[in-house]
This record gives sequence, C-alpha cells and structure tokens, in this order.
Amino acid sequence: MNEAFAGLTGTLTGQGYDTVEFLHRVTEVCTALSGAAGAGLVVADRHGRLRDIAYSSDRVRRLEALQIAADEGPCLDCHRSGETVVEPDLDRARGRWPRFVPQAVALGFRSVRAVPLRLDGQTVGALNVFGDRPGTEPGEYGRDGRGGPDVVQPLADLAVLALLQRRYGREQTATEEISVALVDRTAVERAKGVLAEAGGLDMDTAFELLRSHARRDGTGLADMARAVVGGLLDPAVVLAG
Repeated sequence: MNEAFAGLTGTLTGQGYDTVEFLHRVTEVCTALSGAAGAGLVVADRHGRLRDIAYSSDRVRRLEALQIAADEGPCLDCHRSGETVVEPDLDRARGRWPRFVPQAVALGFRSVRAVPLRLDGQTVGALNVFGDRPGTEPGEYGRDGRGGPDVVQPLADLAVLALLQRRYGREQTATEEISVALVDRTAVERAKGVLAEAGGLDMDTAFELLRSHARRDGTGLADMARAVVGGLLDPAVVLAG
C-alpha cells in the first residue's frame, strides 16, 4: 500500500503529469487496495452537473453514466450532501434508488460507498467504490478483509490535489481546472472509440493500448488521444502495441 501511495504522490510532485491519466490511476489503486470490484470518479462541471471523469473499468463507466442519467444514486447523494454515502446491500436500497439499483445489480455490483471530493470548501464530486458482494462496505477494509486501513478517503484527497496542483502559478479557478480535465477526458473517450472500432476491441482494451502507447512515447494521455482523433496518429500504430 505504501508503494502505491508513494507512486501517486511522487507523480503529483513531479512535472507535467497528465490529470486524466492520474485520476484513472487513482481509481485503479483504490480498487486494488480496497478489494473492491471497481471505482469511479465523478466531478461537477461549470453548470453543476456531475460528469464521470475516471474509472477502473468500462463496467464502472457505464454504471456512472446510468446513475447520472437517472439523476439518482449514491454519487449524486454524496455530491449534494457533502457526506459519505454507504449502502452495504443494494437490494435493500431499491426504494431509495429505484432506477439506479436494478442497473447496478445487472452489472454485477451489490454494494457501494461514495466519499466526497472537497475543493476550496466545496464538494465538487465523489469517489465511488463498488463491491460485488452484499453485506460489506466496499473500501472499508483492506484487501485482506481483516480491517486494514481505510484507503478511499485519502485517495479522494489525492484526486483533489491533482486538480489543485495544476493551478499553482496560474489564475484559473477550480471550476476552470475541472472543465479542462473534462475536455481532456472527452478526447480520451473519443480516441478509445476510434481504436475500439478500428481494432474490433472492447473499450477497456482500447484504453490500455492508448495508455501504453502514450507512456512509451512520453506523451500525455490527452495529447495522444487528440492525435488519434485528429488523424495525426494512425490507429494502426497504437493497435500494433
């Protein structure tokens, strides 16, 4: 666990990190360390609407999108209240979230925990952790299930720091920084679609190929995505690995 946190904090103290890539890593580390089935990050855009920005798998992305479209669920409650929202057994929450719960269960999720992202005294989003077994709070325990340290809130705080860090020496507000990150996320999603169609791949595989190529090339994930979408980089080059 210490190595994972050290890697993330080391990225934050370095130069020129890619925000969208970093946030995806937060969701992956959260999933691995907490023993959860998946994790996702949502943030509020300039109009106050929640948008999914990072997730550990496309299955989580689909659930976050469904949750936002339904305008109900743990991440919305967490964002609105500014408090952690926990449901150890989603079957018991069908009355609370009648549209969200059937969709979550259909995707294989049975429990959820949402913790707030707080920035400049505001709740600007949530880190959502999903479990595949009812009766336990996802992320409450470490990977061994024996009461390890809570990793979810510290990782949510690191996600916030990723947005704060980019503002140093600049005049942009938190809302403007989030807007930039959402634009970058849109470019990544479009590039994933291009690669998935060109290679006949699922979205998770397309993302990993894009990510790996960006790392080998020393290019930011969002910049690499724009090159694919804009026709400056042949998808076949990325698909070749």
